[in-house]
Amino acid sequence: MANLFTELKIGSMTLKNRTFMAPMSLGYVNPDGVPGEEQQAYWLARAKGGVGCIITDATTVDPNTPYLGHTLCFRDESSIARYREFTDKIHSYGAKIIPQITHPGPESICSFSGVTPVSSSGYKNSMGQDTRALEPEELPAIIAQYADASWQAKQAGFDGIELHCAHGYMLLGSFLSPLRNTRTDAYGGSLMNRARLLLETVDAIKEKCGADFPIILRISGSERAAGGNTVEDMIQLVPALIEHGVDAFEISGGVQYELPNKIIPSHGEKAGINVEEAAKIKSVSTVPVIVVGKINTPELAETVIREGKADAVVLGRALLAEPEFVHKIQEGRRDEIAPCAGCLVGCVGEQNKRRPASCVINPFAGKESRLSIEPAEISKKVAVIGGGIGGMAAARMAALRGETVTLFEKEENLGGQILLAAVPPYKEPLIKWILFLEHELLRLHVQIKRGHLVDAEEILQSNFDAVILANGSQPIMPKESENACTAHQILKGEKKITQGNILIVGGGMAGLETAEYLDSAKTGNLTLTVIEMKHTMGEGMAPANLVPAIIRLKDIGVNLLTQTRLVSTAGDTVRLETSGEEKELSGFTHIVYAVGSRPDQELYHAVKDCGKEIYLIGDAKEAGQALQAVADGAAAAMAL
Repeated sequence: MANLFTELKIGSMTLKNRTFMAPMSLGYVNPDGVPGEEQQAYWLARAKGGVGCIITDATTVDPNTPYLGHTLCFRDESSIARYREFTDKIHSYGAKIIPQITHPGPESICSFSGVTPVSSSGYKNSMGQDTRALEPEELPAIIAQYADASWQAKQAGFDGIELHCAHGYMLLGSFLSPLRNTRTDAYGGSLMNRARLLLETVDAIKEKCGADFPIILRISGSERAAGGNTVEDMIQLVPALIEHGVDAFEISGGVQYELPNKIIPSHGEKAGINVEEAAKIKSVSTVPVIVVGKINTPELAETVIREGKADAVVLGRALLAEPEFVHKIQEGRRDEIAPCAGCLVGCVGEQNKRRPASCVINPFAGKESRLSIEPAEISKKVAVIGGGIGGMAAARMAALRGETVTLFEKEENLGGQILLAAVPPYKEPLIKWILFLEHELLRLHVQIKRGHLVDAEEILQSNFDAVILANGSQPIMPKESENACTAHQILKGEKKITQGNILIVGGGMAGLETAEYLDSAKTGNLTLTVIEMKHTMGEGMAPANLVPAIIRLKDIGVNLLTQTRLVSTAGDTVRLETSGEEKELSGFTHIVYAVGSRPDQELYHAVKDCGKEIYLIGDAKEAGQALQAVADGAAAAMAL
């Protein structure tokens, strides 16, 4: 890993290693635009964990133009002073820090206060709202805002800035992308015309802040959409950007709205998705090139730099999962790195539900100021019943606190529902969580009893001080029949369907993924229909996972029916209700139910009053996602 830990100079800024933390808007921002205790603790944990430079999330140049909610900004001298206190803390760990300076433009939430967001050409933004094209005479004032905000960042102790001009997104990206910019004046048309606002902005920042104040520019190496910017366009543009004063490039990829999975690479996207574009841009750049995009293992990070494809790597979700990612590499503790599996459940999915971001494998993410591992005052004997991800997380956390832990699992393999979730195409990376947790349990000397079904009598007769029940749930089977089964049985291999006409009841994540799995395993003619009672398929799935999943299902010919309820079944015939009207469909050889699970609480009710500490977690408490199971497990272990 030697290449990863060499210094890197960008303008007047020297990094101790070649790792950056990606700018990620996670819903932690205070209303006044200055990081509060919670957000500071989140960044400080990564600075302490060894990252070379932190890029904060979107920092608006105009406090009256926020980005999708509360947004970082510099309001006055008081806020600048508070920022300086924060940047001083980051610097105390030897890390650098820069803000991502942007005018949200079309992605602002001005419309909610009755103001139409501005853009290059006037179109519907990512929220489906109308925007208006800026007039040429309005641009100088916005350019001045960029320069002023950059100057304020310098006064606040930041080591440089990053300009956002990627993904056809926010103001500068809106002007640069031909998919957004349809202007016919000096700021539209040719590539150099579309880049005019960007170049004028860079000029203004350099004039205001000095030539030695570093500017890193975030661009899409390729927008990966027909009619969008290509890597050849960026190669043509790079020399002009350097001439105007850009000190480094961060290469992202994709374009917002149409291809969210290319910006936040989902299960189906390869690791290092933007590396090849970065390498091509590096071949013509005389300043450093850094790359972002599913760089989630130490080996990939080192390889990118060793092979000269980029000068540094930008880590995003990998640092949410493991704040000490960099230090653990440097200390030779790679097996102890909590892995990002690219699931998007906590980091993106929670924000879609209007909740702050979190992380499945790291329940402390975003809660660093409130949660920490405190050693147990008195070591207890703890039994964890159930070796799914929630039980494994609980056992690990209890062992980290110094408890003596025994984990019981009725099956021979640990992992529970995650083993099934990893079966459909593109979901294999979820196994990383189980491998990590199993290694941790062995490292922490947790006793693991496999193939051991625990009953109430064993708990009552044991000498355990505390019992954490993580014994899961049972899939719901609404209508028993010879041709019916559950998605759980399909994924577990208990029921094999390789051809026929299949109806899947339930269009949530489990139903959609089961459909994709059945298609991948077919050996003959297979017809798939998925019905969902709600208005949309895959409710709650992150767009970067849902959009490509729906595209794939449509490509293989799956019939997706929303607002449709199963009324009854009789042999190969089903009666459905769609928008208040009933109809019959015949010829189904199999019906697969993907309608959720019921908590298994029989053991809990048998032992809850036995006098021991009893904790109920995960699906045994309430059927849900791995995110909640791990959070429950951590909470139970910390409550011991």
